[in-house]
Amino acid sequence: MYLSDVLPTAWQAVEYANVPNGGSVAVLGLGPIGDMAARIAAHKGFRVIGVDLVPERLARAKARQIETVDLNDAGSELGGLIRDMTHGRGPDSVIDAVGMEAHGSPTAKLLQQVTSFLPDAVAAPLMSTVGIDRLHALYSAIDIVRRGGTISLSGVYGGMADPIPMLTLFDKQIQLHMGQANVKRWAPEILPLLTDANPLGVDTFATHELPLDHAPHTYEIFQKKQDGAVKILLKP
Repeated sequence: MYLSDVLPTAWQAVEYANVPNGGSVAVLGLGPIGDMAARIAAHKGFRVIGVDLVPERLARAKARQIETVDLNDAGSELGGLIRDMTHGRGPDSVIDAVGMEAHGSPTAKLLQQVTSFLPDAVAAPLMSTVGIDRLHALYSAIDIVRRGGTISLSGVYGGMADPIPMLTLFDKQIQLHMGQANVKRWAPEILPLLTDANPLGVDTFATHELPLDHAPHTYEIFQKKQDGAVKILLKP
């Protein structure tokens, strides 16, 4: 049931992170993709540091022996805190599983909200040509990753007018890997893990199973991060 969405995206995020053997990776955002990416990275033997601000998501990661950082506590010191956890150098890789929904940019948030009220015929070209994303998570990834490290973007960014700190990317020699999940490409590597041993906890990954007619409610609690909603299955 997860082969078609969460697993391929999370698997690709970890593969694109290019974590060296015995290396470390920070996962920004422990929603469905970030949570599964953290599990996959840990299964591959990497040191994983998960970052989020939702208590239930942090608790899920901790339950699988993944190191966690509460963004509510770290705040603007997140980069320094994670560098302290990695002997001052930063993790080898960072997975941005947040994307443009990141907290931390009130102006961009307002622009997104205003655009959502526009007619589709007006909003679509506006977002594709002058859209501005909330880049807080990406900026954090650039700050956190070690020099010569890799950032894997699985969080979606859709703007065309985003200010990217090219000088910092160049100076730190950061590699960026991103893109839509190539499901068929990763299926042969994922399938052997879908066994009774259940190393990734796939069978219990969903936090809610609700009937299809509860769809509006499920979107609401997921968006508002209520009731511990991380992954919801809708059943006809």
